Amino acid sequence: MKKTLIVLIVGIAAIGAVSAQGFTRGPGMAPSAQVQPTASSIEGKLALVQGRPAMVVKDKTYYIRMPQTLYGFVDGLKEGATVRLEGFEMAVPLAANTYFFQVSKLTLGSKSYDLSEMAGAGFMGGNQMRAGQMGPGQMGRGNPRGGRW
Repeated sequence: MKKTLIVLIVGIAAIGAVSAQGFTRGPGMAPSAQVQPTASSIEGKLALVQGRPAMVVKDKTYYIRMPQTLYGFVDGLKEGATVRLEGFEMAVPLAANTYFFQVSKLTLGSKSYDLSEMAGAGFMGGNQMRAGQMGPGQMGRGNPRGGRW
């Protein structure tokens, strides 16, 4: 009985010691390291890189983030088209010379398209809730459990 109790206490202590340790995110990435988007503009030809719309400028690859409905409705917006893009770039973690580029203004030939309204709340493409908005089921609006209760 005593042996079982001692083994149980040692096991619980070992589990507690292991769970109290922090987890790392991998080599070269500190938990507090955050990549911030910076405003910039790029110019070049649209290309497909690994099946995604991108632009290769010198030695940097920019994966273009803009509404995909534009590809079928803007004349000339296709692979190989020369465009000027303004927006925000953000480095891809653990990928050298690779960036995401959120487009806020597209210039194709002599026409410019303002896409800042379509971007939504910042770099996330409108998937975040803005400050002060509360959806159904949130505190202060309706039932805190949500749904029909």
